[in-house]
Amino acid sequence: MEREREIELLAECIALGKANRAAMNGEETLIPVSDYLDDARFQRERALVERIPNLVAHSSRIAESGDFITCHVGSIPIIVVRGDDGEPSAFINVCRHRGATVETRSSGRCKRFVCPYHAWTYRTDGQLDRVRHGEGFPSLDVESTSLVRLPCFQASGFVWVTPTAADRPSAADALPSPLLDELAWLDSEELEVLDTESRVWNANWKLIVDGGLESYHFKIAHRDTIAGLFVDNVSITEFFGDHIRSVLPRTSALSLDGQPESEWRLRKHANVLYSLFPNASLLVQEDHVVLITMTPLSVSQTRIELSSLVPRGPRTERAEQYFRANHAFTIKTLDEDFAMAERIQRGALSGANQHYRFGRFEWALSRWHRLLDEKVAGIV
Repeated sequence: MEREREIELLAECIALGKANRAAMNGEETLIPVSDYLDDARFQRERALVERIPNLVAHSSRIAESGDFITCHVGSIPIIVVRGDDGEPSAFINVCRHRGATVETRSSGRCKRFVCPYHAWTYRTDGQLDRVRHGEGFPSLDVESTSLVRLPCFQASGFVWVTPTAADRPSAADALPSPLLDELAWLDSEELEVLDTESRVWNANWKLIVDGGLESYHFKIAHRDTIAGLFVDNVSITEFFGDHIRSVLPRTSALSLDGQPESEWRLRKHANVLYSLFPNASLLVQEDHVVLITMTPLSVSQTRIELSSLVPRGPRTERAEQYFRANHAFTIKTLDEDFAMAERIQRGALSGANQHYRFGRFEWALSRWHRLLDEKVAGIV
């Protein structure tokens, strides 16, 4: 993000905050409750997720050759590993013999992946390396039998995987250049994962997205955590293709009025949330970033993983305690959102509402749902 844009955003935050009004950038919209309950629609949404790049991890999770993580993107189990060439690669985590899961650990470091069923062994480049009692498979062409490779690229310190595509896009192919410029502003390559927490929530994945695209709920739903830190119902949202940047001003931003612009710092006086379609968000705070990734499991279940990313390198005990306290507080705050999403999911089943109503200042939700509807309509 350019310095000039940083100042413009803070100036807009100050103007809205002083006027005690939200940005009315859209019209009221009705969203069918059935969108959150229809399993057939959910299957199309998950098929969409599986066809486009998904942010799966910060690159520090696989910092050295042989480092790997396993996860699911949509319904596809994958291994992401740092190769001997220093580049990340992704493979479907399924053995080519009888289809067992090859790597059952969530992360680690190795030189070979060994299937726990019959010990077929694969190198970190995915190539089949060893077959026990190979004489029993006279037709097997070892050279052409490897783990199924998936398109994978690294950009701005993050790793993306497309689980069902054949082409291997670059970051420039897959992400709008303005977004790449924005991510460069974060210096994400200089961060590392401090801690990670994963949990399954009983809510449709779209409810998780909805909660992140407005600050209307802050004063109420977060009354015991962050309500007093933020200007009520003020956010400034911009779309970068399918992706979104939301600026959520802190009350401290109002004190900047009249101070030299040279002293204005967006990260000090606002939280910035990047919603990266389809599955991830980056919550940017003053001195660290929280990566939030979603895996839609079913029409009413979503796995959410939260990772705090902090400056890489040795930390004093005081700094360690500070970042861990922030990690715990962030989890506590976001859990309030996710628990609310569970309650909304239960309420959807009651039949009380046929539609949900998005207000004029919730225009980002309306636009995001239109974007998703257009994409889902193209899924056969």
